[in-house]
Amino acid sequence: MEYRAPAPENSAPLSVGQIAEMVGGSVEGNAEVLISGVQSMEGANADDAVYLSPGAPKAVQHSYQNCRAGLVFAHPGADLKTAVCCIRVPQPALAAALLSQHFHLAQPRLTGIHKHAEVDDRARVGAGVTLHRGVVLGPGVVIGDGCVLHPGVVIYPGVSLGAGCVVHANAVIGSDGFGYEWSGQGHEKVPQIGAVEIGRGVEIGACTTIDRGTFGATRIGDGCIIDNQVQIGHNCQIGRFVVLCAQVGLSGSTEVGDGAILGGRAASVGHLRIGAGVRMAGAAVATKDVPDGMTVGGYPAWDIRLEQRMQARIRRMAR
Repeated sequence: MEYRAPAPENSAPLSVGQIAEMVGGSVEGNAEVLISGVQSMEGANADDAVYLSPGAPKAVQHSYQNCRAGLVFAHPGADLKTAVCCIRVPQPALAAALLSQHFHLAQPRLTGIHKHAEVDDRARVGAGVTLHRGVVLGPGVVIGDGCVLHPGVVIYPGVSLGAGCVVHANAVIGSDGFGYEWSGQGHEKVPQIGAVEIGRGVEIGACTTIDRGTFGATRIGDGCIIDNQVQIGHNCQIGRFVVLCAQVGLSGSTEVGDGAILGGRAASVGHLRIGAGVRMAGAAVATKDVPDGMTVGGYPAWDIRLEQRMQARIRRMAR
């Protein structure tokens, strides 16, 4: 493996004016102040940027009052009580993320195939791919351009990843789905002969498992974010830009619409649809279809407002 040289123009500090142009914001204060990175409120120095989100907890607002940062990203309506240079943007956290990307992507990174990665001769690996120590690619695997697979990732035969995917350590993609039939004497395994198809720009967390389809394919759409220790069962169909937080578990043949967000430990029984734009609270369990755009919680999952009212009444009864 070798280091890719950083882009020199990205490693130099940026003026507040340049940053405002990058993120589409308006400057309040000295536009010539130079910024070298993004930092937390507590750790920021005079050449760092921080952000103050709308509705931030009081503890965060208090940290801001004592912050030494040279720049703060803030919402247009935020009441700032210090003289720190400010860029007003509708989404301060997004602006901070874009600036951090600018500096972070300037850093050198490992590229190429580690000598202790195992790549089958029948696998296809695109340009600019990074395969770290202990990565295993089976026959027929396709890895798109610019993907990064961290140590210990195992990709079973017949799996495809689109360009720009990141797979974190010890994730397993394409393992057998949980398919068995009772014969009266034992559990007969249903051969899992399908595939896994993953779109572009998907990030998959450490120790996550994505099962191959029984016959057809398990599919993950473009731009999805899958956290650590998530389980996606066979033949699940995940739309674009879906977010699955830690320990989400999707039973086989679950369909998740574009832009849905499932909180930590949320789950589904199989063969149902979680609609586009749905929000599932942590530990909620979908036992039937969830219509587009709903926010649900509880077990079984239902309208979050009803769940909150029920929990409040139960707590009052227990006093």
